[in-house]
Amino acid sequence: MWKAMVDAFAQENEPESFRVVQSATGRKTGRQPQAATDDLRNIILEAAVALFYRRPIESLNVERLANQTGLSKRRIYRIFGSRKALLQAYADLLCDRERARWREAGHRSGEEPVQHLLELFIDVAVELASDGYQRGQSKTSAVLFTDEEHPVRLLRTSLGREFRALLMKLAVAANAVDAEALADTLMMLWEGASSNSKSTSDARRVAQRLPTLVDHIVKSYVPGPGPGAGSKRPLSQTD
Repeated sequence: MWKAMVDAFAQENEPESFRVVQSATGRKTGRQPQAATDDLRNIILEAAVALFYRRPIESLNVERLANQTGLSKRRIYRIFGSRKALLQAYADLLCDRERARWREAGHRSGEEPVQHLLELFIDVAVELASDGYQRGQSKTSAVLFTDEEHPVRLLRTSLGREFRALLMKLAVAANAVDAEALADTLMMLWEGASSNSKSTSDARRVAQRLPTLVDHIVKSYVPGPGPGAGSKRPLSQTD
């Protein structure tokens, strides 16, 4: 599929020089327009998701990407600059999709804060229980990179801070008796569920218990009868 996409893209977007001179002549070719390079970049990243989404991020293999897309390894390196930059772009894409799941959880909950908290962890449970488990969030786990300045580690750390801020925002909106303690407790659960140290059977066992556990924890901090209670104020789009 990815090779077909690249072939179609090449026929529509590459100058004639690019299609002809990549032979033994070694002659210089012109530079692709930025828009065309961006399109190829997106195709490569989507192929990476298809190949490696169920695996730790450090397993991303440029040779397999080249085989999958029909592009040369040299071409992929030319587009991204280095394997480290490719890893960063791939991690950035996974983080963006994680943020999109948070927003979708909010939409499903009708922006009601308690239900939004529950929906966030229902999503975690669904992925934990999925076949071929390798937790999506663990693929950008900072633990995999010992260099504190590694871009993937920094992205993962930033994503964790964003999730903690979202939990805090929802806890406050739900009128939790101790919003900070609730956010910290749920954050520890999220980090534990994000760990890549669990076997598939352990992950599924956690998935079965996680929504109920979160429900009990939230109810212990939030007064009232539960989701939908009038005492909870829904989040506005501008909060």
